[in-house]
Amino acid sequence: MTGPGDERRSPHRARDARWLREATDRVPTAWIPGILTAVFLGAAAAFGGLEAVAAPPVATLQPGETHVNDMLSITVERAVLIDTLRDAGLSADPDKGERVVAAVVRAENVWDTALPAAAQGKGLSGSIIASDLGGRHPDAVARLDDGNTGPWLQPGVPVELVVGWIITKDELTDADELSLEIRDFSLVTGKLVVNGEWWDSPVVVAKMDVPLTDVGAGANQPSQGASR
Repeated sequence: MTGPGDERRSPHRARDARWLREATDRVPTAWIPGILTAVFLGAAAAFGGLEAVAAPPVATLQPGETHVNDMLSITVERAVLIDTLRDAGLSADPDKGERVVAAVVRAENVWDTALPAAAQGKGLSGSIIASDLGGRHPDAVARLDDGNTGPWLQPGVPVELVVGWIITKDELTDADELSLEIRDFSLVTGKLVVNGEWWDSPVVVAKMDVPLTDVGAGANQPSQGASR
């Protein structure tokens, strides 16, 4: 049964319905799904957002263990502290109290296209991060056998590399370990504005702590005795 209050509200309801009908008539039909999606996402955000997608588990690796993804095979073998390592592009300044921490890494490009080893945030440099040095990418990457800095990794050709960071002498000692994160990238294929393929969206998939050996001025640099 309709009461007096309903009768008073009915003109307003009719006016609101007429306004809504007129407004929606002006909205292109193709926009409606997008508008509904935006409204849904806005409501979801107001109530805590959509359920988060579970992140992949982060593995714990030991030195010498290999991690393989769709781009690279990576094996961190050992790490040293050294006064400087100019041949690998790591010129520490002792007057500023700087030293070098360097890891010996065996890497293989398992993709079908050559990859840069030392491009900032890409390739191998984007895959190995020093988490206890502020999450820094390596300052330099060089081949272990000939000191070639910034090498390219050819598909299917394993190579030993020196991956290093310039640090202050108080940041790490041989009583510490070098904490590293290994990151996987996703392959992106451009179809509209940009053509081609590239690796993007790095995700941490493994962590490891590598014991440090202090080799002083470099009499026992990591390149000595490394060949097999």
